[in-house]
Amino acid sequence: MPAPIDDRLRDAIAAARVRSLAAGREWADDAAVRAVTARFADATTLAEGEAAARALVEDAGWVTALLAPWIARLQGDPLFEPPFKSQRDPLRTGMVLAETPVASVTMAAIDPFAPAARVLPDTIVVGGRVSWTRYLRGGEARLWRWRADRIDDGWHGDIAVPARPLGVQPLGDGAVVRLEGRSDAMLLVEPATPVVSVTITLRQSAAPFMREYDRLSGALVRVATLDDGAARSTMLLTLLRELGQGDAEVFDALSRDPAFFVRWDAMREWLATDARAALPRLRAMIDDPHPDIRAAARAMLPVVEARLEPAWPA
Repeated sequence: MPAPIDDRLRDAIAAARVRSLAAGREWADDAAVRAVTARFADATTLAEGEAAARALVEDAGWVTALLAPWIARLQGDPLFEPPFKSQRDPLRTGMVLAETPVASVTMAAIDPFAPAARVLPDTIVVGGRVSWTRYLRGGEARLWRWRADRIDDGWHGDIAVPARPLGVQPLGDGAVVRLEGRSDAMLLVEPATPVVSVTITLRQSAAPFMREYDRLSGALVRVATLDDGAARSTMLLTLLRELGQGDAEVFDALSRDPAFFVRWDAMREWLATDARAALPRLRAMIDDPHPDIRAAARAMLPVVEARLEPAWPA
């Protein structure tokens, strides 16, 4: 008696998974991938990385060479899974084609008929990194662009100012767009047909944070770190305090972390755990190399000293 269809399908999926994993192990040495990643092998500066990225997006024939074998494989093996990291949201489907210490190469397709394509987001994002994009299909869309500069006010140091509109750019097939992601944001709007793009995002000279702004007012809404290690450190600090397992040695060490915001997070959690033990280090942070830390320490020190004053000897 033939096996039930669900059993046959389960077996087929399992067999396809084995084939996919084997192909994925070979993919890292794929000639087309190596040709792309080799472009960035000698790029030690942002200018060199940008030169390599621009050359790739201005002549995107390599995209066909890289994807053709996988497309052919899928045509003959519908259950096969190409070895690309992928992500899907209500608007777009994206995948990572290649990654190097210098750059990430991604591809994305936007569905113009998705409900999200007709709804403008409330915020825009300054992602913190420079990127070059080739729109293989522009979808008759438009790019809205903003500039979100930062200024030094002479006291608080580097601070954000509201984002301001720069203009609107029609998006034709083959358009090449550079985004200065350390200060600029852009938003693709009103696609009439599918949009297909290849983007090279450079890690060199990245800003420490990504910033999100209100689309209408330009006001800064939130800031997030681009440093995964630093983000994990800040979460660990909170966890240690919540569990009551943080000690002075741990807090003191992290208050000297290379990432300035980790230093202050360590001090904040230390003050919440044992303000008296943290006080000497807080006083020292008045001379911290980063202006934001110096300003925060100056503001916090009198508050902490006032709260501890009754316990100090007369």
